[in-house]
Amino acid sequence: MARSIIIGTPSYLLKRGIAATISEIFEAEIVFIDTLGQVNLYIDQNSVFCVIIDDELLANNEESRLFFDLKKQIIYILVTDDTQNAPRKSKFNAILNKNHSKEKIIPPLENIFTQEHGENNQNYSLLSERETEVLKLVALGYTNQAVADKLFISKHTVISHRKNITSKLGIKTVSGLTVYAVLNNLIPKDQIQ
Repeated sequence: MARSIIIGTPSYLLKRGIAATISEIFEAEIVFIDTLGQVNLYIDQNSVFCVIIDDELLANNEESRLFFDLKKQIIYILVTDDTQNAPRKSKFNAILNKNHSKEKIIPPLENIFTQEHGENNQNYSLLSERETEVLKLVALGYTNQAVADKLFISKHTVISHRKNITSKLGIKTVSGLTVYAVLNNLIPKDQIQ
């Protein structure tokens, strides 16, 4: 069963913006929810690993009390424009500011998704030895041609390995792969260029 990311907000633009941002860095089924009650119902019936909630949904106190029986195996992210006064912010794994630029939003999401994917699923063990070598070099900033030259393989083979890595790990960006490699001790942090 595919694992899902729930995006809970009444705002159409916010739903689409969050979904587009996530799809740049991670592959998962995305489900849009309008109320906290729908979130809990969906979680009970499906395989969910991340819930991203707009703080506007927390304004309804009745639903909010029910929602905060958070399940530990799920990542919870709050999206707000007031991070200082975010309601019950200690309950969330991360808080994202609606007004921040892409450069400030993507890295925390990549960290969250690669940590969850790496530490809990250990998908890097699914990579072949050669895919792991390619991943390390890509994370260190090597181009496809430089990886090919270093490993004495063709550029086409490197591209095939990268497609396999992306498919197995569900991480699309080089920065996401770099974070993943560091978090899983595949490369030392001080070697990143």
